[in-house]
Amino acid sequence: MFATVRYGANCQELVNLQCRVLILMAHLERKCHCRPEDNIDLLDESGALMNLSKVENSASEFASKYLQERQRYILIRIIREESTEATCYEPLLENLGKHYPDLADLLQKLSASPQLREQWRRGPMQRRAQSLTSTPARPRPTPQRKKSSELKATPR
Repeated sequence: MFATVRYGANCQELVNLQCRVLILMAHLERKCHCRPEDNIDLLDESGALMNLSKVENSASEFASKYLQERQRYILIRIIREESTEATCYEPLLENLGKHYPDLADLLQKLSASPQLREQWRRGPMQRRAQSLTSTPARPRPTPQRKKSSELKATPR
């Protein structure tokens, strides 16, 4: 019993539905490079929200109870605005409108807050750039260059 989760730049992850909801969600967070503070969920191709993030006993409930085998799901981020209790649904599949035009419109309508809706419209690249400028940069390890004696000459 497997299902496909779509995310990122048209990436797919095949997931086993015979596991606990908690394990499935942790796997998706890690595999899809979500931030620790992200609240994620799944949306099926017809636009139904799976509400896995609201499963009360996610450590003991199996994902197969909520998801159907051989179906495709879209990974989404749920953003809840604390002051107004508004909720915004952000697709984690880039160019959602290209792949699923109806779902893009549906998510936009579901997003209640005008401020969050505007943030959603800007697109993931601009949001990512905004979040990168607000956090301090970490130094990247630099690869050591090979000595010229270690480089092999390739014939032309």
